[in-house]
Amino acid sequence: MRLPEGAPYPTPDGRSPFQIDVDRVIFSSSFRRLQNKTQVHPLSDNDHVHTRLTHTIEVGSVGQSLGLMAGAHIVKNLPKGSETTVADIGYMVQAACLAHDIGNPPFGHSGEDAINEWFTTSRLAKDELTSRLSGPELEDLRHFEGNAQGLRIISQLEMKRFDGGLNLTYGTLGSFIKYPRSTSVPDARRKEYTGLKKPGYYQAERDIAQAIAKVCGLSPLEGFDGAWRRHPLVYLVEAADDICYSVVDLEDGWELGCVSFEEVERALAPIARHPEKYDGDAEQRWNDLRSEGWYAEKSEDDRIGFLRGKAIGNLVKAAVDAFIENEDALLAGTIEGDLLSNTQLGPYAKACKKLAVQKIYNAPHVLPIEMAGFEVINGLLDSFVRAAIDIDEHKNHGKRLPPQADRIDKLLSGKLMAAPDLYSRLMRVMDYISGMTDRYAVTLFRKLQGITI
Repeated sequence: MRLPEGAPYPTPDGRSPFQIDVDRVIFSSSFRRLQNKTQVHPLSDNDHVHTRLTHTIEVGSVGQSLGLMAGAHIVKNLPKGSETTVADIGYMVQAACLAHDIGNPPFGHSGEDAINEWFTTSRLAKDELTSRLSGPELEDLRHFEGNAQGLRIISQLEMKRFDGGLNLTYGTLGSFIKYPRSTSVPDARRKEYTGLKKPGYYQAERDIAQAIAKVCGLSPLEGFDGAWRRHPLVYLVEAADDICYSVVDLEDGWELGCVSFEEVERALAPIARHPEKYDGDAEQRWNDLRSEGWYAEKSEDDRIGFLRGKAIGNLVKAAVDAFIENEDALLAGTIEGDLLSNTQLGPYAKACKKLAVQKIYNAPHVLPIEMAGFEVINGLLDSFVRAAIDIDEHKNHGKRLPPQADRIDKLLSGKLMAAPDLYSRLMRVMDYISGMTDRYAVTLFRKLQGITI
């Protein structure tokens, strides 16, 4: 079954419905724009480091492997007569992986912070929006999140606009929605369940989230309105993302000089030399590897490549083993933490992430660009939200439409004027700004400020 509920599958053409999901995500314009969106290093001139697109392709590859390996176990336990195949599960996980970052704004997580900060603290937001929007609508704007925006893109904005979007299967949508809750969950309660950490949908997509939960059989989360326990395959999607960025971001950091070769080698060697196969603690396994002649003869580039490949392979196997071992808890939605944290390699993967945060994400050359990104996002929101408010007053109260608001609406192909209310207009502003690439956001900001023409 596809979104909207009851939509038929396409005429059979040799592809499974879930393979079609993969194709639809790949050929969407939002997927293509990931090429010029930040992964770790905004506006990098180094073509070797990852963009959101190359990261996403790698996550999709790892996700398909996880889906196929876990799927071989899952299919054995399905009810007799089930038509679901191992390949179907691989495609479901792959499609969700390929869409997992599709809602990220320009400048990555700092872009999310900038949007949320603006709607929480800016004078325009305080003076003009607080009295005009409902509490849940304000929470959507103050808690912009790439995961929630991603659901909006694939279910509303791409292909069939506001009529099912990409019309993906419910299996893929259930695997995608990593945090099945709205923006209204209090921050103080986010740690009560893994799926509450961040918002997974906005009020505008509440009916869609409810349909996904119903069709996929997700259990309501007791004590929360509009929140459910996760789909089991979400954990494989999450593991694919964790595996890729915990390993590959270190490689990018080394390429850019943020971390030394020795730091990367020390972090990855204990994962590449699995403790089940090699004796000693992490330090000994690292030293033993360095003492082997075949390894010492390799260049640093080749050694990094070897460590990356071995580490990813071992983490994939560990995640699949954890999935199988915790199958009952996964089906019930009660497993604690993520898959990797339930493995022997979990502490080493966590150490890789910690190193990346300390040395790469907060590198001296990254912070000034992120600070500039804040100013870019703030400037764009100043102009576009002002236009949305002016258009709302023009339509509802007959006020004169300022020329700049009219120009901005034309830039958005009339989407602000066509929206039914202020909340919808503001969400379309968010759609446009969050959909920008890093470079386009900078270019448009400079033009709106009169810096360049």
